[in-house]
Amino acid sequence: RQQRRGTPPITPPADGHDGTTSTGAQVFQGRGRFVSPDTIEVDGKELKFRKAVIATGGRAAIPSNIDGLADAPYTTNAELFNLQALPPRMVILGAGVVALEMAQTFASFGSRVSVVQRSSYLFQSKGGDKEAAEVIQGALEEEGVNFLSEAKTTRVETVRDADENDPSSFPLMKVVVNKSDGIEVELECECLLVATGRVPNVENMGLEQANVDYDPKRGVLINDLAQSTSNPNVYAVGDCAAGVPRLTHMSGEMAKVIVQNALFDDEWKISSLVVPAVMYTHPECATVGISSEDAAERAGLEVDIYRAGLEHNDRAITEGERKGFVKIVTEKGSGKMLGATVVAGRAGELINEITLAMKHGIGLDGIGRNIHSYPTTGEAVMGCGLQFINSKWKRLD
Repeated sequence: RQQRRGTPPITPPADGHDGTTSTGAQVFQGRGRFVSPDTIEVDGKELKFRKAVIATGGRAAIPSNIDGLADAPYTTNAELFNLQALPPRMVILGAGVVALEMAQTFASFGSRVSVVQRSSYLFQSKGGDKEAAEVIQGALEEEGVNFLSEAKTTRVETVRDADENDPSSFPLMKVVVNKSDGIEVELECECLLVATGRVPNVENMGLEQANVDYDPKRGVLINDLAQSTSNPNVYAVGDCAAGVPRLTHMSGEMAKVIVQNALFDDEWKISSLVVPAVMYTHPECATVGISSEDAAERAGLEVDIYRAGLEHNDRAITEGERKGFVKIVTEKGSGKMLGATVVAGRAGELINEITLAMKHGIGLDGIGRNIHSYPTTGEAVMGCGLQFINSKWKRLD
């Protein structure tokens, strides 16, 4: 919204240089790299450490098997918000969270947006809920987004470069896509957004000298305490760490874990965390744990599914947001919650109740017996709990 109004984004004071130094921490500006298992060098200055944290984040993964892409003036999420004008046409490679959020945003601004995805439906590759996929895709299509499913991008041609003297000018690209039926489609666009996944920033920082094992595609290899598996005095947090969800709030929680473990000899385990995820489309889509029947099947679990739609929810009716639902996945025959999917205008708020219950071992019956304010969309969460309670009723003769 800030960018749409022309207001520059604001960096929270606590995240800046001054906010950090005001806490008593020293800040060294420059490029740092490990030179030994207990030493970092920053622009020629060596810093010895007892504990170190790698928090270098990640970046967009760029496919290497698409002819012409490397030389094309494509965009990633890192540069997208530097645009000085609205692109008339946008093609998005990928159909994950960034892809769908930006597709809906730019379509609502007036761009003609096309999304190219390899799967037959949204979230399929990660075992996501199929009904959620249908609702989200339908919402985006209503705003004008065009989807090419079961499609493979084979070539990108740069037809025209942008005018270097005009920051509001655009390049022109042609994206060649092969559909599953063998038909080749050509899409022209002024903005090509590559959103096909993330890779960790682990190169050129001396991890070998620090005896820190890593995988170029997955990140720094860590144990359940967030320590490097090969150098226990080095920790990794966020997108540069292997095997953890690449989410901002996950990075924040890992930071808490590392402070406790590195400085106060705690043993707070990453495996103890219950991590929700939210896609900020409209409606939002939020998930936690084993979030669908497909995901349960992939994990070899037998489950029950409890669903409450929003079509009869008075708050959703009042706000005109009746397309959505809450689905809670439980262990077969019991109220133990394994995960959930929520599609609603404020799904990110609703998922927190379920996450808290899962974290503290509260069963679905506990959710059903907790009073929810009326009218709220949160009553749909309670509705799933009531369904579970009702499923245990015995026939009254």
